[in-house]
Formats: sequence, structure tokens, C-alpha cells
Amino acid sequence: MQRHSDLIREILLRVEALPTGQFLSNIEIDGYSPDVIGEHVRLLQEAKFIDAQIANRRSQMGVAVVGNYIISRLLNDGHDFIENAKSDIVWKKAKEQVAEKTGDVSLAVLKAVLAKTAMQLLGL
Repeated sequence: MQRHSDLIREILLRVEALPTGQFLSNIEIDGYSPDVIGEHVRLLQEAKFIDAQIANRRSQMGVAVVGNYIISRLLNDGHDFIENAKSDIVWKKAKEQVAEKTGDVSLAVLKAVLAKTAMQLLGL
């Protein structure tokens, strides 16, 4: 499975929009299968961007995949990431910079590029 930065951004935007005390589960996002969304939820949990409970299930091949999940909140790194990524201008510019140089980067590098891009747009 490939990691999709646009999907990561969309999941984090939805989590950020949650009122305190509410949660997201088994969300639908156009263009992505439930399995791909679930695996991205797992990636965000592993990266400590979100607090989530995940229940695995077995695929037809017998591999453990995300079955159900409940996302309860953004963690600090998730807040930092989405604060810079929520601006369409910053997001597009950061993605262009990544695409020009490498094509794909880790979440940590993308987070740093977003922060740098935001600072440049602010004249800092």
C-alpha cells in the first residue's frame, strides 16, 4: 500500500473538526477504499498524530488489516501538522516542493516542509 498525503490531510482535518468528547469511526472519503483509509488511520496512530482504538480483522488472504477504528482526538504532532497543512496555499506549495525534489517523503519531513513553507509565506 502506498501512503497518500492527501488522505492523511483529510483524515486529520476531520479529526480536528470534532467537537470535544466526540469521535470518528469508519469514515468514508471519496476515492479511497475502507481498507486504505483504515491503514492510514493506523499510520497516523503509529506516528502519534492521533489517539485511536483499532480492531483488526483477517483479510481473505489471512493478513491482519484494520477492521474498525475509533479516532478520539489529535495528539500534539497531529495538531502541529494540520495547523500548517490546513491552508490550501501552504499545502499545495509544500507538495510542489516535495514533488520537484524527491516525489515522496516521510511524514516527519513533510511536516518540516510544511512548517518551513508556512514561515516563508509569513516572511519569516
